[in-house]
Amino acid sequence: MELRDRMRELAEQVRRHRYRYYVLDAPVLSDAQYDALERELRDLEAAHPELADPNSPTRRVGAPPVEGFEKRRHAIPMLSLDNAYSEADLRAWEAKWRKLAPEAEPRYAAELKVDGLSLSLRYEKGELVEAVTRGDGETGELVTENARTIADIPKVLRGHTVPERLTVRGEVFLSRKRWEELNRERDARGEPRFANPRNAASGTMKLLDSQAVYDRRLSFLPWQAIWDETWPSPHEAGQAAAMAQLEEWGFTRMPARDFGSLDDMLRFIETQAEARLTLGFDTDGVVIKVLDFALQERLGETDRVPRWAIAFKYPALQATTTVLGITWQVGRTGKLTPVAELEAVEVAGSTVRRATLHNADELARLGLRVGHRVFIEKGGEVIPKVVALVPGEATRDLPAPEIPAACPECGGEVGKSDEEEVAIRCLNPECPAKLTARVLHFGGRPALDIEGLGEALVDQLVASGRFAQPWDLFTLLREPRLGVAYLAGLERMAEKSAQNVLAALDAARRKPLSRWIHALGIPMVGARTAELLAEAFPSLEALWVAEEARLQAVEEVGPKVASAVRAFATLHPDLPAQLAALGIAPTPPAQRDRGGLPLSGEVAVVTGTLPTLSREEAEALLKQLGAKVTGSVSAKTTLLVAGEKAGSKLAKAEALGIPVRDEAWLRGFGG
Repeated sequence: MELRDRMRELAEQVRRHRYRYYVLDAPVLSDAQYDALERELRDLEAAHPELADPNSPTRRVGAPPVEGFEKRRHAIPMLSLDNAYSEADLRAWEAKWRKLAPEAEPRYAAELKVDGLSLSLRYEKGELVEAVTRGDGETGELVTENARTIADIPKVLRGHTVPERLTVRGEVFLSRKRWEELNRERDARGEPRFANPRNAASGTMKLLDSQAVYDRRLSFLPWQAIWDETWPSPHEAGQAAAMAQLEEWGFTRMPARDFGSLDDMLRFIETQAEARLTLGFDTDGVVIKVLDFALQERLGETDRVPRWAIAFKYPALQATTTVLGITWQVGRTGKLTPVAELEAVEVAGSTVRRATLHNADELARLGLRVGHRVFIEKGGEVIPKVVALVPGEATRDLPAPEIPAACPECGGEVGKSDEEEVAIRCLNPECPAKLTARVLHFGGRPALDIEGLGEALVDQLVASGRFAQPWDLFTLLREPRLGVAYLAGLERMAEKSAQNVLAALDAARRKPLSRWIHALGIPMVGARTAELLAEAFPSLEALWVAEEARLQAVEEVGPKVASAVRAFATLHPDLPAQLAALGIAPTPPAQRDRGGLPLSGEVAVVTGTLPTLSREEAEALLKQLGAKVTGSVSAKTTLLVAGEKAGSKLAKAEALGIPVRDEAWLRGFGG
């Protein structure tokens, strides 16, 4: 294909997909796939300006306004931002603007890039008088009545002193929780799902019924303030100070900070890569802005983007691909989970070929067929999930997938354990797939963390028929020499590897009681519940004889969990004695009167790599000092002990205003 033809083809594709994205709110490509098309077109136009079309879509910010709303021209255009995907891109951007202002100090502000619909709000004497969507950057849709329904947008600014005229620009978005609720409602009505919260928010703002907009419960975060001379100029204060001022006037504060150098920006980008996954709304990057407002004005903009700002984009968490097949996996409780086999696609920096479909009901709600194109999402999950069909796919006449009439692994009977359950389970207690999943859970990092007990070895151990339960692996320690010989005789195992596995098994015999309770695979008992049970019952023997009423007295343990513990103990009545006979002696948690201890009442989390203490040692020290230790940062957390590469937990703690301490503080506490 000739270069000119390729550029015309790309321009047409960009126009078509922009229309679907901005106007119809029904994209058929992920953001990353669209960005790749536009980036290729921009690169070709930059390399061959003589072939560039003067009417190229790259010369426009968005798409033409939709029909149905009054059009309104922006007093100051709402420009788009250039994108960066690497450190090299950011350094090239910095070098480019510094050529225009070589004497200027490169200092920056950074804020999260919320994935939603851009909106411009105009206030007169403190009252909201106009709300306009971005549109094509120059002209948008007047959606004032819809904006008034959003709780985060004040109709009247708070405080007695406000500018005569104020423009606030920001992002309208839908929380992930509300997006999931809306999709469940749409499932019940047989309507197509929203592929992501951004599409849902954009489509909602373009509804002509303001009551319907109110019912969707949108949110708003500001990212720019423009006010007149009747109010002290924000130019000297900086971006973060401007956002703080908006908070005083009644807006929710955008996470924005004044940092300094580009190296500081890069560190912030790194910490937010994981932290953003814990937020209640979608973000797809970090916006970096030259901190000084006067310098922003001096640098100005091109016909499309400001020179003083850029958006760093993280690897996409969502992509579109084709379903090549549907298989069924059997978990440790016998649950059958449908899994979509996919045409390989890059998501969040890795190649994805499979995505969970959760259960048969989810499969039916999606209306999924082999051959459909779908949106998949990775987020914080190990296995990506299918969230929706690409618009138009549901009308394709393809055969429905079959629900298994028998276990795909053992051929045993399948069914539901009770009428309320959604999941289909293999009812064969001897199913090898169930045992394989149980052994992998048993030796996994959150449980006993038995190094070397990977999938390849577990498959062989289960296939041998020698081990009926996960804890039967400890019989290999009765005669260590024979145990090493047995393991070394398996495929891809050498004598040294076998010795390491046995050493890991031996060390596991004295692991904390909470890890053992979690490792056993009691339904509904995760790591956190196991810790609470271990604190309440000093041994497995005590837990095994506990009645349901006593179990329910434990914090966070309800009737279903208590019933599950009793059912498991009834199924394995002699387990404590069997484990003791195998030399297994779980370490109970230290029982102390915490009331008079220095950190009594503190709820602490440890994160990152500490200089000398392991995480387990730091957590043990915190407990000795009276603190309650948890694994995740939340509003209840009162203290974070952080080391190097602290990542998302540190970022979340800082956002919540939680005190952050280091190892030196912990070691010298009270000294």
